[in-house]
Amino acid sequence: MHAVLERVICQIESEAGGLDAETAQLHPKDLAYLWSAQQVIEHLVLGYRVTSVALESRLNKGRLSRHRKKRTWLQWLLQLMILTFGSWPKGLPAPEETTPDSFGVLNGRKLTDLLRKEIGVMDSLLDQCRRKFGMERIATHPLLGPLRVDQWRRYHVVHGYHHLEQLRSILAQVAPAPAPLQITKNNLVKELHVPVQRPLS
Repeated sequence: MHAVLERVICQIESEAGGLDAETAQLHPKDLAYLWSAQQVIEHLVLGYRVTSVALESRLNKGRLSRHRKKRTWLQWLLQLMILTFGSWPKGLPAPEETTPDSFGVLNGRKLTDLLRKEIGVMDSLLDQCRRKFGMERIATHPLLGPLRVDQWRRYHVVHGYHHLEQLRSILAQVAPAPAPLQITKNNLVKELHVPVQRPLS
């Protein structure tokens, strides 16, 4: 897998890989419209699958589209914001095809294994497109317009980091880290399980 994608996946695995299935389903503040950790990862998986379908279609046709459209001004601005500056627009809704549905109840390990599998498939297809089409724009993103292979990778890196931050925020609310242990002279023996010594005779 390309190093830039590997770094994103490793960080997501570090955050979510140890979740039990119950915690992965929890919504912040118990509000169903706020995504759970599983829904965030489902969204990423679906995004990789949608990209893979577009890339496979292009490879199967064996040629670039004969009716390639130029970028609109909005697409140009979004590409500048996301691909050049690495900033994700706030309030941008997920496309219907990448809106989390239901993969069944999965724990963190199964979710991150699925995530790694799907991004690996997509990355392999990107490599094939790069060898066949070079630096041409190979497929059209619904918001950003036509993208080259390097731009597709950059998009998924920025998108991945955006949802990594969302994932961290979710976990901080539904599975907060335990408070650090405060050791004082009054609880030293109890907390460290130090056996009480008998007084010297």
